[in-house]
Amino acid sequence: MKLNNKWGYGQLFGFSAIEGPNRYYFDNILITMHKKGEFRFEYRPYWNKFNFPTKSPLSIKYIMSDFFVASCKEGEILLTFYDNDTLVGVAPTLPIFKGEKKLEEITERNVKVYGLGGHYVGILAKEREDGLFEFVIHHSFCSTEARAGCNHIFGTYNINNLMEKRISYYRELPKCLDKKYEKLYYKCLSVNKVNVNSPVGQIDSLWTTPDRVPHRHMWMWDSAFHAMAFSTYNLPLAEEIFLAMLKQTRENGFMPHMANPTDMSDVTQPCVMSYAAYWVYERGHNLEFLKQCVPYLEKYLTYDLKNRDKNNNGLLEWLTEPDYELCKCGESGLDNSPRFDFDIEMVCLDFTSYFVLDTLYLSKIYELLGDQENAAKWMKIHLETKDKVNELLWSEEDGMYYDRLFNGELTKVLTNSNFVPLFAGIPSKERVEKMMKVLFDETLLNTPASFASISKKDPRYSTDMWRGGVWINFNYFIIKGLKQYGFKKEADEVRNRTLEMINKWYKKTGVVFEFYDPEDQISPFYCERKGKQPKVPDYRKHVHSIADFNWSCCFAMLLIQGDY
Repeated sequence: MKLNNKWGYGQLFGFSAIEGPNRYYFDNILITMHKKGEFRFEYRPYWNKFNFPTKSPLSIKYIMSDFFVASCKEGEILLTFYDNDTLVGVAPTLPIFKGEKKLEEITERNVKVYGLGGHYVGILAKEREDGLFEFVIHHSFCSTEARAGCNHIFGTYNINNLMEKRISYYRELPKCLDKKYEKLYYKCLSVNKVNVNSPVGQIDSLWTTPDRVPHRHMWMWDSAFHAMAFSTYNLPLAEEIFLAMLKQTRENGFMPHMANPTDMSDVTQPCVMSYAAYWVYERGHNLEFLKQCVPYLEKYLTYDLKNRDKNNNGLLEWLTEPDYELCKCGESGLDNSPRFDFDIEMVCLDFTSYFVLDTLYLSKIYELLGDQENAAKWMKIHLETKDKVNELLWSEEDGMYYDRLFNGELTKVLTNSNFVPLFAGIPSKERVEKMMKVLFDETLLNTPASFASISKKDPRYSTDMWRGGVWINFNYFIIKGLKQYGFKKEADEVRNRTLEMINKWYKKTGVVFEFYDPEDQISPFYCERKGKQPKVPDYRKHVHSIADFNWSCCFAMLLIQGDY
């Protein structure tokens, strides 16, 4: 078992709700910094960081999401979590703390406390017989509690047993099936783990987030993708986090694209929930899970049909925000895609194609539950919508599906989302063969990183998110589509290229990213993300391609395991 030992900026380091209660409000989450062995508490409004000032360079043995092992000439460093607010460890030298602003320092008896912005971190350390220091770092919201926490916890644990427990978590998971990507595989599982949160507010069960820094909240299609990955190795948790999202559905069927303990958004996201529910079901054949899901799934698809078809032609349109230049269609999940640079409304190919896919799987779910009437109802909607996509959104001249403006014109904007029909099983085999000529044309979308999010011929082509950036979920959709149409060789080729790209930047940076440079030359840290990046990556100055992004890890793990 080869665990991650690649150090780099931006790796999440925190206590997972898989291990015990953690916190949404004032989360005690850290990220790794550019210097080896330096960690930063991501408190608001200020950060507080610490490092181990060893005289000799550190050699990293492990850096996972909740434990760290390194060595130097002076000795070994062990660091892990005792609970959500407490780090424990052993090191040859005591950590040094530094704040974004001057730290308040309070020393009482044997505990030193550092305060900044309403957060207090206490440290209690004792030198052992072997010359190493054993220490506790405890976070609280007042200095007295920070000190008391250190004293209460110190000596109640065995650091070696704790480290063994953290490592054993990975031993008990399915083995990596492609040894070439073994470190990347365990890295992905580590990111999955750290992004699991405890029940809080209106979220009454365990749930997942794309990244505890900076997104924090629960997101709709992210939750579906997370559940798909978790179902391959922790089925009960997959079911729980999936239902956590479904339970945010409003009485009228609206499902928000984002929810937190007290609030939710007013836009939705791609309807892949029935597809994901069926995927999770196939891993354990739990009909009770489907029974819990189906009322939400039906209400949501019914809402989409009633509220996202303004021109009543049976095809769906995203809710757009044309005045918001950097995110004209957050509802689509494709924030700044050039698809939405038109001034008039349009029927959306991807939304309708997801709807075709999801109605098929809702019909299958009803069939499994023995409800033939509803199975037939949703199969009819599926087939009718599929026929309308083929009739109204296909360009025979281009061999491609497009969005359609309300004036009847096809937009002819080529993006990776034009291939969602392939994933949804909409085109005939003849049409797929025409689409593949476009897909694999190296002057259009086919790049060294596989598929750009807009054609290279488009003047707006760049590294900026959905204006060129490569996204792992769309590569995965296309791989699945190719395979289901019998193009296994091509699917395997795209799978291999996608993993090579992810692994290349993982080896260089230690992280798995939100999106990638389509030419696979620029570090994802320096890809534009609604603006240019600073010389030194720091999401607090400008949000870069998110590091340790959960759904990228989910799809990478599925591809490594051949689950496509």
